[in-house]
Amino acid sequence: MPANLLEDRDYTIIIARSEVSRDSQHPWYEEWVEAQASLIDLAKKCQELDSDGITVYEASTPMWKYKNSNVARLAEILQRQNTNPDSANPTAINLAEPLTEAFSDYFKLKTNAKGKQGAVIVAVLDEKPENAAAVAAIIVSAANKIDKNEEIGVSFIQIGDDLPTREFLTDLDTNLQAQGAKFDIVDTKFWHEIKRSSVVQFLIGAIND
Repeated sequence: MPANLLEDRDYTIIIARSEVSRDSQHPWYEEWVEAQASLIDLAKKCQELDSDGITVYEASTPMWKYKNSNVARLAEILQRQNTNPDSANPTAINLAEPLTEAFSDYFKLKTNAKGKQGAVIVAVLDEKPENAAAVAAIIVSAANKIDKNEEIGVSFIQIGDDLPTREFLTDLDTNLQAQGAKFDIVDTKFWHEIKRSSVVQFLIGAIND
């Protein structure tokens, strides 16, 4: 698949980091540190491809959204040691809300004929989100609104080796159509599967898994 398929798309990155992984004694803490260079490289490529800036979300409660943003904002989020002190529930990974908003923004512009030809959403997480069933339903709903498989790609990157999280992501990756989706728009990987030299291939895989 040609790399120019990545052009004229909205790029969104969702950081869904659990509170436990912010403890320097936790094994996932080191994985987040080690993953930063690859994630920043990924964001740089997304920023290069997205003419009006990437959108970055923190999947916390409350959710934080940074529209028309850049790599510097992502780096700041990745390096932050604590969740926002105003967070009502800092331990909960609130993935449903940013996914809902990202899809809503895309389809709203598409309906008004003001949007781009497609979207790529990358969610980085280390724990299974709260209300996982709702997350799956949101993705299925979006998959049923698009006109072709490669219009939207949702790629999950797992930090750490939490088994329930891996099972949740594997189910999304392999059984989305069995859950009622018209198209399979999900791809999942561990962060160390993303080589810094092959960010373009990773993004193409998000669109055409």
